Amino acid sequence: MGSTLRDCIVAEEGYTFLSLDASQIELRVLAILSQDPQMLADIATGDMHTATAIRMYGLVEDPDEMKKRRYRAKTGNFATVYGAKAPQLAATFECSEEEAQEFLDEHRRAYPRMYQWMAEMVTLAKQTGQVKTMFSRIRPLPQLVDMSLPWRLRESYEKEVVNTIVQGTAIDIIKKMMMYMREILPRSVRLVLNVHDEMVWEVPDCGLEEVVEASKELVLAFPDYPCKVEIGKCYGRMEEREVSHG
Repeated sequence: MGSTLRDCIVAEEGYTFLSLDASQIELRVLAILSQDPQMLADIATGDMHTATAIRMYGLVEDPDEMKKRRYRAKTGNFATVYGAKAPQLAATFECSEEEAQEFLDEHRRAYPRMYQWMAEMVTLAKQTGQVKTMFSRIRPLPQLVDMSLPWRLRESYEKEVVNTIVQGTAIDIIKKMMMYMREILPRSVRLVLNVHDEMVWEVPDCGLEEVVEASKELVLAFPDYPCKVEIGKCYGRMEEREVSHG
């Protein structure tokens, strides 16, 4: 959602928005499902993209350069997870295919168990014609067992396997978070937006601090998927709040 559109979304008078954004939830799901030790370690740092950037490109003192390296690592992390090849990655990075392939090779060396798990999931989906999220929600993919289809078409469906498992599980978790918060928050607090991995609640000003404090319960209930807490009158100008979890 663009910043201009966000600026148009304003809380009702007497209310303030509370945003709970599950940070890097898809990569956290992937790390937990695959049990890749290096990926789990990088997630534990609090910012996998920075950890990947340091491993791939090294750590430098120049903040602008480090920001560029993190952006490339972030783009690469998501692209490789969902099956991007060197040509697509080269176009995204605006680099040569050789450089993109070097990134892919290094990424595979950094997270070997993750790639092994992804291959296992594709093999299983080819056998069963379906995939399941962490919570056993099923998506049929009969195209994977239809040998009459052109191989390129079947290959495109293979890319849907990990995408479905990871994104589907992330969605399941966000929905569970919503239901949990609905149970612990007063009825005067209203869920008004769900944007990707973020939920936005509209909170009466008179009870804002109590609701912000109550949001720490979400971290206790979902310790593997911490949420960033932001508040504001305008969705386009939210301010982060530190919430104690002790």
